[in-house]
Amino acid sequence: MKKSDQKVVLEPIDRNNFRELFNMQLRPEQITFVTPPRWTLARCYVRFFGDEFEHLPHLIRAGDKVVGYATTVCDPNSPDNYWIDDIMIAAEHQGKGYGRAAMVEVLKMIVARYPRCEAVQLTCFRRNTTAAALYTSLGFEPTGSVDEEFGEPNYKLSGEALSKFK
Repeated sequence: MKKSDQKVVLEPIDRNNFRELFNMQLRPEQITFVTPPRWTLARCYVRFFGDEFEHLPHLIRAGDKVVGYATTVCDPNSPDNYWIDDIMIAAEHQGKGYGRAAMVEVLKMIVARYPRCEAVQLTCFRRNTTAAALYTSLGFEPTGSVDEEFGEPNYKLSGEALSKFK
C-alpha cells in the first residue's frame, strides 16, 4: 500500500457546514461516477438503504479547505454490510493524494466505529479506472457481483488487508 503525504480529516456534515458540500465540482467526464452532493445528503436523510443502516455523510477537509466528501452506509449488526457509498475529491484537488488519504481515513473511521466490521465494500464504475487502481492498491478486490442500482462492479476489502486500518 502506498503512503499519501496528504493529511485529511473527516468532518460530519451538519447544518453549519453543508453549504460547503454544494460548491464542489467534478470533471465533466466524471459526473456519472458519483452521486451529486445534494443527492448524497438526501439519500442519507431518507435512509435510502434502510433503517438498519447508519448513513453518515462527511466533508473531507485538508487544513481549512474542503477537498471532497464521503458517505458511508453501514449496518452495525452485520459482519460485512459496511459500504463506502460515495467518495469524491473535487476536480481542482484531484491528483494531489487527497483521494488516497481520504480512503485511509474513511477505512480507519469504519473499523474504529464498528467493532463487528469484517469487510468494507464499494462499487466502482468500470470507466473510473483511476479510482479502481486506488482501491486495488489499498487491498480491495473485485467480488464478481455488480451493484443493483448501477450494474457496476463491487469491490471488497477484508481479512489482513482490512486489519491494516485498525
